[in-house]
Amino acid sequence: MGLQITKCCFCIPLKAGVIIISLFWLFVALFLIIFRVLSLKLYMQDKELKEVSEEYSITFTSVIIMIVLNAFVTLGTAFGLYAVIFSKTYRMLKLYSTFGLIVTVIEVIIGIAVIINSIVFGCAKGQNSYLCRLAPYEIVFEVLLTVYSALIISAYACRKKEKEAAAVRNLNESSDQTNHNFVVV
Repeated sequence: MGLQITKCCFCIPLKAGVIIISLFWLFVALFLIIFRVLSLKLYMQDKELKEVSEEYSITFTSVIIMIVLNAFVTLGTAFGLYAVIFSKTYRMLKLYSTFGLIVTVIEVIIGIAVIINSIVFGCAKGQNSYLCRLAPYEIVFEVLLTVYSALIISAYACRKKEKEAAAVRNLNESSDQTNHNFVVV
């Protein structure tokens, strides 16, 4: 049958939990877009245009990629909020659930890449820095939080599907003989 999640964080109804998670994802993604655009602008001001090095191009490219990913998360989350609050259909919630799974996969891939990068390039050189000590734990926590959020969104979509299917069954099994419009799923 699978995992049956009925509450978010053991006490919040699923719909409210999905809205809270969506708002959290939206605000974090918007904050990260603003932060990365401003940091990129400052980085470009520090480096003169004559000084285009390999470090500059790698930094510029990675920040642009992260801005695009955060914009993707922002748009997807805005769609998800619309699906949860206004649309309320299984189809829209299934799309949002799929989006949540895509975000989770991207988060896992980026997290693994950052941990491997910090181990290979930082910790292997004997540095006892933030990247070696605390960053892997934070990344694992973020990944687990993202996985849980995706599970909550998926559980809400499944619950909505079950409710829609039950409504269709009730309509088809109604004893009212004047209703000849059967709903087919």
